[in-house]
Parts: sequence; structure tokens; C-alpha cells
Amino acid sequence: MKNEREKSRKSLNFFSVYPVTTIAAALCTVMCAVMLFYNKIVALAGFAVLLLIIAFAFCIKEVEFRRLQGSVKFLEKKLSADEEGALLNFPLPILLFDSSDRMVWYNNLFRKNFLSEKSAHGLDIKQFTSGKGLSEIRNGTCFECEYGGNYYTVFNSTTVYKKETFYALYFVEDTVLKQYRAKYIKSRPVIMLISLDTVEEYLRDFRESQQAEIMGGVETIIENWFAGYNCIVKKLGSGKFIVFAEKSEVDKMKTDKFSVLSVVRSYAYGEKTLGLTLSVGVGMGLDIPDCEATARQALDMALGRGGDQVAVKDEKGEYEFFGGVSKGVERRTKVRTRIVASAIGEIIRSSSNVLIMGHRFSDLDALGSAAGVAMICEALEKEAKIVVSSKTTLAMPLVKHLHSNGLGDLLIEPHDCENYLNDGTLLIITDTHRKSFLEYPELFDKVGKAVVIDHHRKTVDHISKAVIFYHEPNASSASEMVTELIEYMNMNIKIPQACAEALLSGITLDTKNFVMNTGVRTFEAAAFLRSMGADTVAVKQLFSNSMKTQKAKSEVVKNAAVYKNCAVGVVDFESDDVRIVASQAADELLNVSKVAASFVLFKTDSTINISARSYGELNVQLVMEELGGGGHQTMAAAQLDGVTFEQALKKLSAAIDKVNETSVK
Repeated sequence: MKNEREKSRKSLNFFSVYPVTTIAAALCTVMCAVMLFYNKIVALAGFAVLLLIIAFAFCIKEVEFRRLQGSVKFLEKKLSADEEGALLNFPLPILLFDSSDRMVWYNNLFRKNFLSEKSAHGLDIKQFTSGKGLSEIRNGTCFECEYGGNYYTVFNSTTVYKKETFYALYFVEDTVLKQYRAKYIKSRPVIMLISLDTVEEYLRDFRESQQAEIMGGVETIIENWFAGYNCIVKKLGSGKFIVFAEKSEVDKMKTDKFSVLSVVRSYAYGEKTLGLTLSVGVGMGLDIPDCEATARQALDMALGRGGDQVAVKDEKGEYEFFGGVSKGVERRTKVRTRIVASAIGEIIRSSSNVLIMGHRFSDLDALGSAAGVAMICEALEKEAKIVVSSKTTLAMPLVKHLHSNGLGDLLIEPHDCENYLNDGTLLIITDTHRKSFLEYPELFDKVGKAVVIDHHRKTVDHISKAVIFYHEPNASSASEMVTELIEYMNMNIKIPQACAEALLSGITLDTKNFVMNTGVRTFEAAAFLRSMGADTVAVKQLFSNSMKTQKAKSEVVKNAAVYKNCAVGVVDFESDDVRIVASQAADELLNVSKVAASFVLFKTDSTINISARSYGELNVQLVMEELGGGGHQTMAAAQLDGVTFEQALKKLSAAIDKVNETSVK
């Protein structure tokens, strides 16, 4: 026992525990020695006081030592150890620390394996637990850590001795086991599905012999790139491949940022760069069938986000994306629109009534497309109501326009939804596919069936339980999609002029006056609405601002700064129409020469909101996704909670840098 006591005392190295006291005592000794040459009485008095202080310090040390010995003995009894001093010679390294993460005791094996001959008494435990302190340790019964090249599973327990709490850690070394586990994880199967995006759109101007040569060249690029990794590549059809690999190889591809995307994108035939793009879905799972199903989901996600990217979905269902820097190519077919129109018509007929809802802070596209759906329901003789909050909508001019034209009865407030709910109610969601973005998310949980109509690029948290998920990321707007549904219903639906103007205003808003995301079918939809009586002057008036809003927008534009070809503005003043000011200022900043994208920040309560716009040169969707938001390639947004404008600007700058770096690669 005496030997054990001496070893324990040795571990309580006085200098390591009381460094300040030790240094102070040494300095006082020197000063008293010097004082002997000047005043012996004062020097002797100093020596006496110093001895008292040292004696007091040793008493404190002895009290602490006895306290620790008592806690160790108490812990031995708690573990039912028959032999006294069992913890000191316990076959596992043991560490005792207090609530301030300060090490207070350890046994012989801990000293041997972790400390050699040095003392660590009083040091922070985080250096031995891979940075984990009490706040992280107390959340579970065990955790894993690494020290000195060895891996440990650490179990923890709590001991209360004389109203003081101590925490014990028991280190179980399992380095070999963890190495085998790491090898097992790295060898797990992964399946990749590869598809060339809309190759027929790119190659339709070439002769068949040239098309075959081009396809052969691109497929050779794909095969050669994957040949650099330990995997199996098999061709499924024209422009379609399946790849079998291990997770370790996929990790290498991720490190390379799947550079095959940029290699294919830069492929040239003759002297012309064709701009072909790939979509790749990478699936991981418990077995091969699970990997294949996950890969299909990942490929659908990559295509739903506009293509030219890799979507990696792991066993936990979490996504990771690479690429996505190219502008999407229109790949919609009118055949699919007719099929969807027929299906939506059937589900409306089988419902008792319909509720239509867009995203919160609804804009002209959300409300305009909802009005179009309401007209479809009316033609099918089903009651329909549009859920919109008059307090938060950004489309108040359109709300007033519908009221003044006798269509105000279509609109209801979110708190009135309960009056229209029954077992046969159908919910149709427009201009968003995320539950958290809905005007009234609780309504989604209360209806039995839902239909989604949206054009934004698909996000990970998309609504997955919709009866019909009509998603076209290459459409200009939800209003364009709804207009096509009306046109292809084959019912000769006659829509009121005000509704046609609502739909046209939605298209005008999202295309920035038919400049952005505008395809042939966008103009066809606009022409159809014009034939239904839509007045372009009336539509233009829906975009008018008050003088106060116009001045506020000009103030933001005037004070904006440019960061790496991106215009950044801040609405740091009070405004009743702050969201309108921010969105319109972002649009206005795109008119500045050499500006590829614009970002405007504004604050609501404790949240910093960011409105992002671009002409497609910089994918603002990727920038906003770095900040937890999303949207479209040319129009996106994000919200940052609990940060200041300065912090938000730093986060935005970092996101722009990261996306620019990825685009270069």
C-alpha cells in the first residue's frame, strides 16, 4: 500500500499541479536571500512567511490527495473490486477527471500506454480523447478515439464522492478490429448509373455516321476515365453505362471531383466543342439490389437538378453533389405533358374538392399558377380554393387584380383551410416541391393525397409522397407548366382574362421579361394566354412599385459592392416591402456590366435572408445550397439564422469562392 501511495504521490507532480505557486515560492526565496544583505530581520520574517505558505500549499496538496484516494476507493467499491488498489493495477487504462475536464488521477496502465514517464496530472483530457470533453462524453455510454496511432473504444462512468462528481474513462484498445472495420467499409459495393443528357438535342444536326463517331468518342472518354480506377464498366445502351466499384474507389473519384464531367463537357468534334453533359447516380447500400435502387434514386435526383452532375447517395440516405455548373437543356416532351394532364384530370375528378397552395411569401408565379389550376378544377366541376396569406404574399397586386375581376372568392387564408377539409380533399402544390417552404405546411399532413407541380431544381428534402410529382426543371415557370396542362386537357377550357393575365405575369416574372430560361414552349404558352385575352399592359401594371419602394431599391443598388464578378447588396434599413426591394434590387444589379450574379441580403426578425440572381454564367443554386438554401440555376435564395450581416457576408463570400473553384475544376 505504501508503494502504491508513493506512486500515486509521484503522479501528483507538485509543479504540474501548482505551477504558479512553485514559481512564486522560488522568486520569494531569491528575494529573501537578497534581503539578508540589507535587513536580516525583514529577510527572516519573509522566510517565515514563505515557510508558512509552503506548508499551507502542502496541506492543500495532502487534502486533495486524500480526496482523490477516497474517490478511487469509492469507485473500487462501486465496481465490486475485492482487492484494495485494484484500480491502480486494473488491466485497462483508467483516467479520472472532473467537471472542468481536468485530469485528476490515472492508473499504471494509462501511464504506461499514454504517458511513458511524464506526468499529465491537471492537464485537459481532450488531448487523449480526440478532442472530446465532458459535454460530448456525457451524451453516451461510450465513444471512439485515437491516440499515438492506436484506436480505442472508451467507456465512461460517473462517481459522486462527498458531493463532488468525478468521471472515469476506461480505454479498450481495439486497433486491429477498427482497421478491419475500415477495410470492410471501404470494400462495400457501389453501383453507378451513367446517362448522357439529351444527346439527341445535341446531335440532331449531324449525319448518322457523324453521330455514331461522336457517341463513340464520348463513350471512349467515359471508359478511359473509369479505367483509371479499380472498377467494372458495362454499357447498357447508347450513352448509358453501369459501373461496379468499391467505396474506396468512389472516395478517390470524389477527391477528383468526378472530373469526367468536365472532360465530357469539353469534348470537341472537329473544331466545335459540343458541350455534352453527363448525369451520374451513385448508390450505396447493404447489398447489390439495394445499391442499384439507391443509384436509380440518385440518378433521378441528378436529372431533377438539371443534369451535368453526380449525385452520391449513401447508406443513410444523405446526398452529396458534384458538378451542376452547366445550363440545363430543354428536354421536355409534349407527350409527357399530355399524359400528366390526363392523370391530373382523373385525380381531380375522383376528389370531393381541391385546395391549391404555393410557397410562403407567394410571388406572381406561385399565385398565377395556382389560379390556373383553379380554372382546371372549375372546368371539371370541382370546388377549388387557393390558400394564400394576404399578410405575407409578395403578389398583392395580383390578389387585388383577382378581386376586382370577380375571382376573389377563390382565395382563402391559411387559418380557414380546416373549413374545406374532408376525406376526399386533394391538395395541389405549385411552384415548390419542399414541404418546409409551403404556405401552410400543416395542411400537407392533413390531406390524404397531393399533387406537385414545380420547375425548381430538385432538392434532397423534396416531397416524396405525392400521388403525381410533375417536375420539369427546364420549364421557365410553374405558370408555363400549368398553361400547358390547360392547353392539353382536351376540354377546350375557357379561362377568364384575369386568370390568363395571372399566368402570364408568373411567366414574365420568372423569365425576367422573357430573357431567362426561355424556350420555344415558353413563347407558345404566352401566345396561348394572349389568345385567351391576356392584356400585356395589365400584366405590366402588376409589376409597378410605389415611389417609396423604388427609392429603396435604388438605395440598395447604389451601395452595392462587387466581389469576384458578383454584385452584393445589403438592405440595412427598415422597409415594409423589404422582400420586394431585395428581389428587385437583385434583378437590377444584373444590369451592371461584368456582373455574373447578384446577391442581396436583408433581415427579418433574427434571420438574414439572401436573394440571388444570375444570367446562368454562375449557378446561384449551388451557392445558395452551400448556405442551406436552394432554388434554380438563375434564381435562388437562402436563410441564415442567428448571424449578423458581417457574418452572413463572410459565409456568402466563402460559398462563392467554393462554387467558383468547383466550376474551374
